Amino acid sequence: MLNQEILNQFKCSGCGECCRWGGSVLLTDDDIPKMAAHLGLSEQEFIDEHTRLAPNRKQLALLDQADGSCAFLKGDRCEVYEVRPEQCSSFPYAWSVPAGCPELDKLLAEQKEIDPRSNKP
Repeated sequence: MLNQEILNQFKCSGCGECCRWGGSVLLTDDDIPKMAAHLGLSEQEFIDEHTRLAPNRKQLALLDQADGSCAFLKGDRCEVYEVRPEQCSSFPYAWSVPAGCPELDKLLAEQKEIDPRSNKP
């Protein structure tokens, strides 16, 4: 987990890199009705057209594009940003990856320049 100082400085640049990582965008029960309404679909239509069973076999996940990026990523922008899933809106505050977000990578590099002994992401 990132330290609070890094989290306080984080500002998303909207580059879309986090939408290109492999893995699953897991959906909560609250995500589905919001996203369906935003897209003008019934909940069942949304589930049928935009989700799959997650690898944990306990919940639904968003579909991916052929290259592994999120199906809702167009260019560098999320088509459903206003109603994006909780997993997406909680990044990097509830979860993060060791590297790959340009803004976090930059903040972590700056932190290491200030304190070279700091190797903790």
